[in-house]
Amino acid sequence: MAELLERVRALPREIEPPADLWPDVAAALAAAAAPRPLARPDRAWGFAPRFLSWRVRPAMAAACVLALSGTLALHLRNRPGWRVEASAGAPVIGPTAISTDAAAAARITVGPIGEVDVGPASRVRLLASGRLAHRLALDVGTIRARISAPPRLFAVETPSATAVDLGCQYTLAVDPRGGSLIHVTVGWVELSRLGTVSIVPFNMAAYTRPGLAPGTPFADQADDSLKAALYRFDFARGGEAALRLVLAHARAGDAITLWHLLARTEGAARAQVYRRLAALAPPPSGTSEDGVLRLRGSDLERWWNALPGSPGTLPWWQRLAVRISAWLGVL
Repeated sequence: MAELLERVRALPREIEPPADLWPDVAAALAAAAAPRPLARPDRAWGFAPRFLSWRVRPAMAAACVLALSGTLALHLRNRPGWRVEASAGAPVIGPTAISTDAAAAARITVGPIGEVDVGPASRVRLLASGRLAHRLALDVGTIRARISAPPRLFAVETPSATAVDLGCQYTLAVDPRGGSLIHVTVGWVELSRLGTVSIVPFNMAAYTRPGLAPGTPFADQADDSLKAALYRFDFARGGEAALRLVLAHARAGDAITLWHLLARTEGAARAQVYRRLAALAPPPSGTSEDGVLRLRGSDLERWWNALPGSPGTLPWWQRLAVRISAWLGVL
């Protein structure tokens, strides 16, 4: 220790800096004092990609709000697991199944994300309940689901399709032969089977039949002749004759129906669907006819997002209000 102190005392009291150090210091000070260029307007939000326009940012903000409100909902409505209780009559409630007769009904609390009302003459099985998935099977009868959760967290199996919730409220009925009818009142539901997907938005419905792909969605206000022809096209081999009737009776409110038909037709029939849809809801800029007829994903998605009634056309504040209202149970 004494030797170390002796060496410290021997150090020079002044250390002469190199002669060329000051120019570097002066240059650094000048650079720091120089005014910086203003940030690009499209980079005002640090997390916004450069290609996003100002029109997209409100939707991004809404998505953030929805994500936050969904997280809060999961905490505020902290009801672990499934809970089943009778709401009418005397339903048979087992560990993993619920049956109701003509005079009975039940209510399922789906963890923290919503409720499912089981109607009379129904049979429901509980398949999964967890943080990442809530799943049940409707073998026969009717349920009414009100779910407020991130998309795809809740799903219902039926004998003829799987209904995947995208954050919504809907009624689903299954007949004794396994066919079903879904009617969506809030949000959107995805029906899938045999590699075919139908997106059913609010105020629309769709049929399913065992062994066949999900039916084409149709609007509540669609012409009855269109609905009948669409059913024949989807399930009764109605072919071109049924398709011609669908196109003849289609109106602007049926654009989502025609959009689905693009992928369910081919050749000249697809070209007819394209022309009718383009007349009712012109494709947005950047969408090419050739791309649509080839079912190019980017063209189909761009057109889908511009269709009346699709998620892309609702104002962000309206989507937010619908989700919050559904969660609070006022819809």
